[in-house]
Amino acid sequence: MKRIVSLSGVDVEYTLIQAPRRDVLIQALPGGVIRVYAPKTARLRDVDRLVTDNSQMILEARERLKPKPLRDGGEIRIEGAPRTVRLKTGRECVRLTGGEFIIAAPDISDGDAVRAQAMAFLSKYALARIRDRIDHYQPLTGGEVNRVAVRAQKSRWGSCSSKHNLNFNWRLILAPPQCLDYVVIHELCHLREFNHSPRFWSLVEEQMPDYRVWKDYLRRNGAGLAL
Repeated sequence: MKRIVSLSGVDVEYTLIQAPRRDVLIQALPGGVIRVYAPKTARLRDVDRLVTDNSQMILEARERLKPKPLRDGGEIRIEGAPRTVRLKTGRECVRLTGGEFIIAAPDISDGDAVRAQAMAFLSKYALARIRDRIDHYQPLTGGEVNRVAVRAQKSRWGSCSSKHNLNFNWRLILAPPQCLDYVVIHELCHLREFNHSPRFWSLVEEQMPDYRVWKDYLRRNGAGLAL
């Protein structure tokens, strides 16, 4: 459910998700998206008031997570490593070479178009890397994979359907490689244990003894992994 509240004179839209829970959780997501989880019994005006009471935190987080223009000479992290952004005028092309992330476009002043090019390239790059890691780990974890896809998800890093379709967040390519490995292993283990039982986590740990480190890294730094 979409709700709009006025925060310090600014109309801000948030998505309200009511579920069986006791408390209210406010999330700021990449792109300046605000999501609020509340008990099913919570009254809408009470949730609105709680959001309003946290206006400073929400506005600061929203501003911090808004997409910033890719600028020539700026920095982007790909697989956890810093790369220098190079913008060039010319035919559309994106390349990753040495320590540089090169984006050529007819109009490099069009920030949205430049970002779309970069995102399309990184999504394909992420899919190739994910397929490579699936090929590495699947013989070890077992299970049959049907389809593998990369998506622009707001808060989920990966998912496994009952039909054995695996979906991954393209933003994993911005994190250290161990994070991508962890999510790949996580979803592959769901092919054998379609739950989060102790047995499931023991399967994950079997393949990645330090998985908690990278799971926690994504929890703490995930919102900042964005263009």
